[in-house]
Amino acid sequence: MSQRPTTNGRTTGGSQNVSGLEEVLGCLRSARPELVRSWFQHLRLSSMTGGLVDISAPTAAQVRYLQAHCGPAFTEAAQAVTGRLVSVAFKTPEAQEPTSDMIGLGRWAAMDPAFTLDRFVAGPCNQLAYSTALAVAERPGEAFNPLFVYGTAGLGKTHLLQGIVQTAAGRLGDGQCLYVSCRTFVSDAIRAMEDGRGGELRGRYGTVALLALDDIHLLAERERSQEEFFHILNLLSASQRQVVMAADRVPSEVPGLQERLVSRISAGLVVALDAPCLETRMAIVRNKASLLAINLPEEVVRMVAERYERNIRRLAEALVRIDALSEFESGPITVELTNRAFEPGRPALTGKMG
Repeated sequence: MSQRPTTNGRTTGGSQNVSGLEEVLGCLRSARPELVRSWFQHLRLSSMTGGLVDISAPTAAQVRYLQAHCGPAFTEAAQAVTGRLVSVAFKTPEAQEPTSDMIGLGRWAAMDPAFTLDRFVAGPCNQLAYSTALAVAERPGEAFNPLFVYGTAGLGKTHLLQGIVQTAAGRLGDGQCLYVSCRTFVSDAIRAMEDGRGGELRGRYGTVALLALDDIHLLAERERSQEEFFHILNLLSASQRQVVMAADRVPSEVPGLQERLVSRISAGLVVALDAPCLETRMAIVRNKASLLAINLPEEVVRMVAERYERNIRRLAEALVRIDALSEFESGPITVELTNRAFEPGRPALTGKMG
């Protein structure tokens, strides 16, 4: 994914652009074939600046699909191709370029518009986490600050964090509520320290009204990035600005996390997000099917919910796969079709998609 840099650090288009994206798509087809669509051939690498890779799609609907289902997979593929800690963002070609002169700073993958708090399906397993998230979104800086949500992969931590940001942004303004992955933060921190611009990093992250940092367990063993985040956390807390974090385990169990940072995080509320019960999972399946405009028979709803007990993200991926097979065969979604969609090793079905 070697791109030709311009004078401002951005990359140019042309054959190198296409070649670089083809490498990423090739990696994606090997690792996650169920996500690939035929219209991926129309994607373009808009820019590759520092730790951020911008990929543009022709339509807003395609961008929404990429944001909803493909962000982590594209990021992993881009990191495998480049060998660097990069993040991927999706946009339409007409989307406006940022004006910040610090590469990647303050820019993160666009949030999923479906990840709002009113679309989060609450049940006995996650009611406390949902209630505290709602309180924080409605009264940022006043209730449960900082808020730390933990749970295994795919249980809805990112949904909660992005839901908090999108709700609070209605009160405080988009520019004051920031959601960022830990990978992006680490990339920004490393670049800022290498350039001697640590003050700019703190000035950007430490002055927002609400900061949501996802996958904070990725700070493990990164002492310099932890140092920067500790100062940013103190800056925000001292001025009653809200901090929300998510990780796959409690702060004290993150290996290599500085004791003072563990203590500072734990001074707020630490709340678990547990695996949902069957009834809650079925409600989630119905909710996600509605968002994807997929008509599911109730027996299929139950099949999907029973298959994935501990990873809600897999529920959405399963629905996309089932819908793809249904469109490929021009047939209705049935129990028999769903069973075939679950067959191991089934190739990506992109012939009629897009």
